[in-house]
Amino acid sequence: MIAEFKIRNFYSLRDEQTLSFIPTNDDTSRDIYTEEVADGVSLLKIGCIYGSNASGKTNILKALHFFSQFMVNDSLNKGDEMGVVPFLLDDVSGNERTQFEMTFYLNREKYKLNLVLDNKVIYEETLHVYSSVQPTCTYNAGKDATDIVFGGKVGLVKKSRDAIEGNTFNKRTVIAAFGKSNVEKSRLNLVYDFFSKGIAPIMYPQSDLMGFTKRRIKSDRDGRLKRFILHFLKASDFNISDIAIHEEELTITPEIELMIKNTSGMPEKAKEEILNKGTLHSDEMFFVQHTSNGDKELYEELESRGTKRYVGLATILYDLLVHGVILPIDEIETSIHYELLSYFIKVFLVNSKRGGQLIVSTHDIDLLDEDYIRRDVIWFTDKNDCGETQLIRLSTLGLHKTLSVYNAYRQEKLVNLPFLDSIYMDEYYEHETGK
Repeated sequence: MIAEFKIRNFYSLRDEQTLSFIPTNDDTSRDIYTEEVADGVSLLKIGCIYGSNASGKTNILKALHFFSQFMVNDSLNKGDEMGVVPFLLDDVSGNERTQFEMTFYLNREKYKLNLVLDNKVIYEETLHVYSSVQPTCTYNAGKDATDIVFGGKVGLVKKSRDAIEGNTFNKRTVIAAFGKSNVEKSRLNLVYDFFSKGIAPIMYPQSDLMGFTKRRIKSDRDGRLKRFILHFLKASDFNISDIAIHEEELTITPEIELMIKNTSGMPEKAKEEILNKGTLHSDEMFFVQHTSNGDKELYEELESRGTKRYVGLATILYDLLVHGVILPIDEIETSIHYELLSYFIKVFLVNSKRGGQLIVSTHDIDLLDEDYIRRDVIWFTDKNDCGETQLIRLSTLGLHKTLSVYNAYRQEKLVNLPFLDSIYMDEYYEHETGK
C-alpha cells in the first residue's frame, strides 16, 4: 500500500506536492477506512480529490501512472525521450529536473523509492528498505549506469548485481533492469511486482470497461467473477439476472480490412493471418432483464451507458477486493447516480482487506455531505496565480468538526471555485446574426 507519494515539477505540479494515506488521529470508522501494513502502522484505503476544471486533479493521477509505468519500462532506447513534461508556465522549470518519491509497504516492511530525471536522462534512483527503524539502502544509482551501489541486505550475489548493472543505462531504472535480468529472488521482486502489477493504469471516463469486463468474464473459469457481478447488481437494485457473452463471426468488409491494416501495435503477420481467414470473431454481451413479463435478453448496446459503466465498476471492484491492487480513477462519478457511487465506495471500504487502494478524482460534492466520510481522505486541488497546482488536505484546513464541509466548499471557504461572470453574451454574437 502507498503511504505517501511526492511529486515535483511535473505538468502543473511545480513545487513539491504530497498525497498522503497516513491517517490522522480521527477515530471515525478507523477500522473500516484503514488497513494494517506493519506493527503499529495502518494506512488509508482511499483518497478523493476535488477541484475545479483544469485545477490539476487528473495530473495527480497522471503522475502516479507515469511513475509506476516508468519504473518498469524497459522499452526505451538511448536516443528516445522519456515522456517527462515539466511545469511550463514560468521561465525556469522547463530546464529543471522532475522528482518523484514514494513511500510504500510490502510484506510488512517499509520502502522508500526516489527518482530524479528529466526528459533525457535519469539522474538519481534510490531505494531504501526499512527492515528496522533505521533505513537500509537497497541500492543507489547515479547518472552513470555503472554507478550502482547495492546494500548488503538486497539479497543478490555479485553475479546477479553485475547482470542488473549490465542491463541498466541512463534511460532505464534499476527496477526495470532487474526485470530483464535472470537473477535469484530478492526484495527487488516485490518492488518490481508492485509497480508492474500492483498499481493499475488510470481508469478514465472514456475507458472501455465493457471490453475489459468481457475479457475478464471469458477467463473466469469457475464463475466467481460473474456471480459477484450479478450479486452486486442485484444489491444495487438492477433487474439484471444474468449476463451472457456470444461469439459472433463477422465478414471482413473493405472498411474492416482498412481498419485492421491501420491498427498500430499489431504484428504484420497477425494482420495477414486475420485477413487471409476472411472473417473476424467478435464477442457480444447480452443482459438478461428480469421483468414481470419474464426474463428478456437484451444486446449490450440497448443498455444505458450508466448500466454498462456500473457493470465495469463491479468487475474492477472484484479485482480490488481479490487482488488488492491500487487503482486511480478519473471522474469516478461519470454516468453513475450518486447513491450507486456511494454504495460502491462503501462496499470497497468494508470488504477491502488485501492492500487495495482507491485514488479518485471527482466533481460529485454530495460525498462531502456524508457523515461516514473521513476528512483525511478528502483532498482539494487549487491553482495559484502562477498556474501552479497546490494539493490541500481537508483535515489541515482547521474546519470545525461541527461545520458542514459541503457548505464550506460551496461558500469557497476551503478553495476557490470557478468565477462565473454574467450569463448575458449578446454583445459577442449579435453581429453574427445581422442585428
